[in-house]
Amino acid sequence: MRALAVAIALAVALPATAAPTIDIRAQTTVALDRIRLRGDGIAEVTGQLVDKLTGDGLGAQNISIKIGDDFVTATTGPDGRFRAQLTVPPGPQSVELKFPGGNLLEPSQQTIVTDPSKAQVVLTVAVEDAIGGANIIVSATADDVAAGLPVELAVGNRVEIELGATPNGDLKPVQTITTGQPFLLARKAAGGAGPKRLRVVFAGDETRQRAQVEASFELTTATHTTMEVSTLQLPFEDDLIVTGKVIDEEERAVQRAAVTLVSGDRRLAQGATADDGSYKFKVEGEIIGQGQYAVQVQSDPGLSFIKPSRSPPAIIKVSTPQPVPVSYTIAAFIATVFAAGGFFTARAKPWRRFRRAAPAAEVPSNESEVDVALGGLVANKPSVMSTLRRPNDDGFSGVVRDTIRSRPVPEAVVSLTLGDTEREVRTDEDGSFVLEKLVPGEWRAAVAAPGHVTEKFGVSIPHRGELRGVRIDLVPVRERVFQLYRRAAEPLLPEPRLWGVWSPRQIVDHVRSKRPSPAFADLTDFVEEVYFSPRLAPETLLATANERVEQAIRERTRGAP
Repeated sequence: MRALAVAIALAVALPATAAPTIDIRAQTTVALDRIRLRGDGIAEVTGQLVDKLTGDGLGAQNISIKIGDDFVTATTGPDGRFRAQLTVPPGPQSVELKFPGGNLLEPSQQTIVTDPSKAQVVLTVAVEDAIGGANIIVSATADDVAAGLPVELAVGNRVEIELGATPNGDLKPVQTITTGQPFLLARKAAGGAGPKRLRVVFAGDETRQRAQVEASFELTTATHTTMEVSTLQLPFEDDLIVTGKVIDEEERAVQRAAVTLVSGDRRLAQGATADDGSYKFKVEGEIIGQGQYAVQVQSDPGLSFIKPSRSPPAIIKVSTPQPVPVSYTIAAFIATVFAAGGFFTARAKPWRRFRRAAPAAEVPSNESEVDVALGGLVANKPSVMSTLRRPNDDGFSGVVRDTIRSRPVPEAVVSLTLGDTEREVRTDEDGSFVLEKLVPGEWRAAVAAPGHVTEKFGVSIPHRGELRGVRIDLVPVRERVFQLYRRAAEPLLPEPRLWGVWSPRQIVDHVRSKRPSPAFADLTDFVEEVYFSPRLAPETLLATANERVEQAIRERTRGAP
């Protein structure tokens, strides 16, 4: 009986411990390009099926097309485009496109009402940078003939549209313009710089069909970096205090921008701006060196739509070092004697005979904190002899590693830039790379690999050996997205410490069980697809992830259901 009970217990326990099978299906979008009447009641329908996350076409998929009572099935080509011909009755018709889904692909559909007998209108959008905003140029053709048509413009942040905007919802109407004429979209009217989504709509008329087109673009802004120094006459033994701010063209603070204090080709200090755009450096006069130097601060926000800038330079004069008084030398000698005596006394550990063993209840616990994955450059430690010589090494070598899995990253691109000079190399299968014979100067380095966050840092040539055998850690994009998700999701956990205890799957399932707000639910779906999908997530998703987190937090703060 005991053996039978053990067998039954094992049979019940084994299914419970088996690992679950999780399939993450990609979201899709099916869209109608055009419907044109060919004659004899036959209309040609064209469209495209794409991956909603990446915008890539999905080939070899079946699309159902229905107009009135006629129904056909078309197969997409390699670029996701499809074409079919159907019999249509006269007058306005409902056109229904349906993708039933497939292996790891979610279904999607689109239904619009149009009149195939009217001229087919095609809208195209071109966006060019301009002072204060962007020039929007909309072109229109009716049955492939250029036409000047009145169209309505609406603009909004790209992430808001992806979260499911309605035509008059998250997009803000801007103005009605005539196609073929440029229109200056002011940065202020578009809600500031950043990734934007533009919708252009032609309402249609008696002879032409309704048309609509959407386009993504970036509104860029310049920055202004200020700098103030504590003194222009610096004693060799004192510190130079440098403060300032980084703001954009609307005088708004630029947060978390990389700032570097430089003097010529020398990098004196590095840091990042605070939430109010401010920064502060403290540099010893001994590091700057005796003499007269021009110093300035360089800022790089690290975002494609916010341009870097430099502060005006300031001329600093560092005085000659003052001789050390004799009393200081005597005091230092006495302190050395006492330190040596204390060292040899400590080696004997005389206090051990007075120490009592701590009870078991007094043994301190060793609670671990939640680790946050960080990337960057880990320089090598030069030998003692090399530190005594002048810098003379003009090479840069090491290995690129995935900081989460501690594995080498092959085919990573290591690029160095100095003015107009560029050097680039790809890592081998073991993640190693070597760049030799680099000209002296402050090179800007960037290390990029598919599915990982690009790391940027400075490389000073020549060096004393610290840039030989370096390690460059890259953080996977999916890990960085999940770190951003923590800001929104952690307050929903029973205890904050569970973030480091529960698995990502447990956290996502728990958040979904709390019935979050619409923006929070969309954010959770987005994070689940990025984190658990077998596809490599592109780095461009970080801006989208950050904006979605901010929107979910704002919605929760407003008390949305």
